[in-house]
Amino acid sequence: MTPCQKNVTELEQGRHDLRLKLEGCQSGWVSQVGDLERDMRDLSGQVARLTQALTDAERDKTRAQEEDTEHTQRLREQLSTAMEVERAMTSQLQTLKLELRQRGHHNRPQDEELLSAMSEQVVRLSQREQALEERLESVCQENADLRDRLASLHTRSALQDQHNQQQSQQLTEAWQEAAAARGRSQQLQVQVEELQEEVSLQYRSSHGNTSLLSELETSLDTMGLGHDREQLQEENAELRLRLGNRQDEEELAQQAIRDRDEAIAKKNLMEAELVRSKNDMMCLNNQLLEAIQRKLELSQELEAWQDDIQIIINQQLRTQQQLEQVEKKPASNPMSFWRRPSTASSTRPRRPSSSPASWTSEAGQEKPQSPWRDWLRRGKVTQPGK
Repeated sequence: MTPCQKNVTELEQGRHDLRLKLEGCQSGWVSQVGDLERDMRDLSGQVARLTQALTDAERDKTRAQEEDTEHTQRLREQLSTAMEVERAMTSQLQTLKLELRQRGHHNRPQDEELLSAMSEQVVRLSQREQALEERLESVCQENADLRDRLASLHTRSALQDQHNQQQSQQLTEAWQEAAAARGRSQQLQVQVEELQEEVSLQYRSSHGNTSLLSELETSLDTMGLGHDREQLQEENAELRLRLGNRQDEEELAQQAIRDRDEAIAKKNLMEAELVRSKNDMMCLNNQLLEAIQRKLELSQELEAWQDDIQIIINQQLRTQQQLEQVEKKPASNPMSFWRRPSTASSTRPRRPSSSPASWTSEAGQEKPQSPWRDWLRRGKVTQPGK
C-alpha cells in the first residue's frame, strides 16, 4: 500500500469519525435546544402568572388598606362620640348629686341604691370603653404589621421577577449559542463532504494509472494536501474543544433547570403567603366589624341609660316638690286639711301643666318606666357573679 493510499485511508477513517461525532453532536444539540426552548416557554408562562398574581395581591392589598382605614376612622369617631356622651352624663350626674346635696334632703334607700347601681354601671361602661380602646390599638398594630408583611412580600416578588428575567436572558443566550453551533456543524459537514469527493476522485484516479500516481502525489503536494490534513486535525481539535464547551453548556442548562425549580418553589411559597395574608385581612375586618357592633350597642345603651336617668331625676324632683308643698300647706292654715278635698277637686281643672298636681299625674303616667331600676338592680346583683 502506497503512502498516498494510506493517507486516503486515514482521511476516510477520520472523515467517518468526524461524521459520527458530528451526528452525535447535532442530535444532542437539537435535543438540548428543544429542552431549552420548552423550559423558556414554561418560565415565561410562570412569570406571567406570577406577575398577574402579584398584581391581584397588590390590588387586594390596596382595597384592604382603604377598608381598614375607613373602619378605623368610623370606629374612632364612634369612640370619641361615646367618650363625649360619657363625659356629659358623668358631669350631669355630678351636677344632680350636687343639687340634691345642696337641697339638704336625704335620699331614700331606694334612691341611694339606684344611684350606686348607676355609678357601678358607669364604671362598667368605662371599663368596656377602655377595653374597646385597647382592642382598637391592637387592631391598628396588627394592621401595621400586616402592611409590613405585604411590603416585604412585594419586595421579594420584585426580586424573584428580576431573577426570572436573568434566567430568561441566560436561556436566550444559550439558545443563540446552540444555533451558532448548529450552523458551524453544517459548515463542517459541507467541508467534510467536499473533502470526501476530492479523496474519492483521487482514489479512482490512483487505480487508473500508476504513472499518474506520481503526478497525483506531486499534485497533492502542490495542492496542499498536507495543509488540508493539518486543517482537518485543527478542526478535530476544535470539535473536541466544542464538545467540552458543550458539556459546560449542558451543566449551565442543568443549573438553569435547577434555578427554575427553585423559582417555582418560591412562587408556591409566595402564593401560600399571599393566601395567609388575605385570611389575616379577613379576620381583621371581622374583628373591626365586631368592635363597631359593640360600640353601637354601647352607644345605644348609653343613650337609653341617659333617658332613664333623666326620667328618674325628674320623678325625684317632682316627688320632692310635692312633699315640700304638702309640708307647707298645713303650716300656713291648720284648717286646710278639712277643706283640701273640695279645693283640690274644684281647682284641679284650672291648674297649668307645670303645677305639682300635673307633675304628680305625669309621674303616675311615667311609672311604667320603673323596670329600669329593676334592670340596674339585676346588673348590680349579677356583676359579682361575672
